[in-house]
Amino acid sequence: MNYWKNLYKHILIFAVILPLAGQKGEVIPLTKHIGFTLDAEENRHYNVFSDIPNFESAQFFEVKANRIEVRISFVDFTKIKISRRAFTLRELTDLQFRINQKPQITDDIRESFRKNLTYLRTKEVLENIPKGQYVSVKHTNGKLIRGTLLSYRKERLVLQTPFAVKQIPITKLERIDFRETIISKPEWKLTVYGLAALMGLGLMESWNRQTNPEWGYKWHNRFMGAIFGLFTGAEVYDTSMILLSKKTQFGLTPAELDKLNR
Repeated sequence: MNYWKNLYKHILIFAVILPLAGQKGEVIPLTKHIGFTLDAEENRHYNVFSDIPNFESAQFFEVKANRIEVRISFVDFTKIKISRRAFTLRELTDLQFRINQKPQITDDIRESFRKNLTYLRTKEVLENIPKGQYVSVKHTNGKLIRGTLLSYRKERLVLQTPFAVKQIPITKLERIDFRETIISKPEWKLTVYGLAALMGLGLMESWNRQTNPEWGYKWHNRFMGAIFGLFTGAEVYDTSMILLSKKTQFGLTPAELDKLNR
């Protein structure tokens, strides 16, 4: 019985000490107003790590005397990855002094930066694109792929193109264009349907003049032209609402983000 108690005690001690041993160094605050974690908005405002694409956050650890290790998190499509950099105490002090010379970040400044930090919510954005939405995708090979979004699963977009169903891994995307919401103008329906019916009627009237059918067939053709125009009007209305809706362009690579933010 004592053997099992001692064994359990040693396992418990090992389980507690091992993670602590793996945590190398003590996290230190960058500045008083930033605290222990430099976030993406603060990084943009204070221009700390401007060379890190898709920066997410950073923490500073004192690993030993006169040696600081920075652990930088960045987003690679939807995955968080870690990069490390070494600082001397003098370099950290110079950085802190430079940050403290700048005005502190405000909520308004944060909000202005957040609009351009779309890479932080890539997965959320892709999951919330309405199914059945017509999208345009820029592939890493430079090609544009257009089609109807069938689903987004296992980090793949499934698109119905005019010729086939295509599955595109998120790692092969540079940009996706879509419309978050489709506007509705019900007051336009009567006008659109009416114009479409008149166009259908006009086309069949032109046909009647060319073929000169009997009186009964003329009215039959006119009726069918008007009905066809009404059906076409529904498609014209829906297409118009889609085309008039605001398009959202979402960049997934640093290069595309830079283009969209210019």
